[in-house]
Amino acid sequence: MTILLTILTLLNFHTPNLKVEGAWLRPAGKGMNSALYFEIVNNSNKPDTLYKVTSPAAELVQIHETFKTNGLMGMREVRFVVVKPHSTLTFQPGGYHVMFIKLKKDFKVNGKVNAVLYFKTNKEIKIKALVKRQ
Repeated sequence: MTILLTILTLLNFHTPNLKVEGAWLRPAGKGMNSALYFEIVNNSNKPDTLYKVTSPAAELVQIHETFKTNGLMGMREVRFVVVKPHSTLTFQPGGYHVMFIKLKKDFKVNGKVNAVLYFKTNKEIKIKALVKRQ
């Protein structure tokens, strides 16, 4: 029984409660803008909050949402996004996304871009996003 509990504890220790999957960016030229998309999977019993994203690849990085008002589409910065317990929040075209503004280099197809996502739990998740066409 002790061995079984030890194994289950180790398995639980190595299974992150919060993870980021499928990170990708659109290709764009130096000085232009791009958008980062991914999924946040929250396997915990508590909500968590994404409040900041950083990257050395852009002068400014902001969390955005797409919205529709009076038949017109737009996008705006949001201060944070809550990820509910036992859920997946998808950042995708036409919804939540992360804007990379004034790129410091070209984002070429099949390239990789580093970013760090900051969560309220004081957890940082480092990602490497693939540059690809949708």
